[in-house]
Amino acid sequence: MNSKKIKFAMGIILVALLFTGCIGVDRGFRSIRDYVLDPANDQFEKEFEFSFGTVSITMAELVMNFADVDEPVDEMLSEISNVQVGIYKNNSDVRINPSIEEAKFLTNKMKNAGWDCIVRSVDKKEMTAVFVKAQDDELHRLFVISVNNDEVVLAEVLGNLHKVIEIAIREKGFNFANMH
Repeated sequence: MNSKKIKFAMGIILVALLFTGCIGVDRGFRSIRDYVLDPANDQFEKEFEFSFGTVSITMAELVMNFADVDEPVDEMLSEISNVQVGIYKNNSDVRINPSIEEAKFLTNKMKNAGWDCIVRSVDKKEMTAVFVKAQDDELHRLFVISVNNDEVVLAEVLGNLHKVIEIAIREKGFNFANMH
């Protein structure tokens, strides 16, 4: 009888972890990671990968309900279904000198994978690009790639992102300079 309770408790913990999405990034994220990092030939090592699912985001939303925040963060969080983040450390002595050619190469790779680039920034030390995917003419996926000498950072947000943008515009108008 004691082993049944232990098995039941372990089952509950496993189910809770599966529903929170906190076990790891999904196959789609890993394939983009591999797609982006493939030309680096093992130059980068995974330092951190994490996924926040609906349950984790809902818990964060509940915490935000009790926080004294003027921004509608809890309302925005309610429109997000999943967040995935990966940080990959540069393990080699090879320094990355981002260029517009590399940014174009990355943009073309992501375009071939079905993503549209909406913002791209390159300077001598860092390159960042933001990509989106729409479904039924509504924005539902956003992917950010940032590369510098020390690391590559990938982040993906899934949800009703058009609604998140509506909330931001409703609250701040187009005066984005005042956003914190």
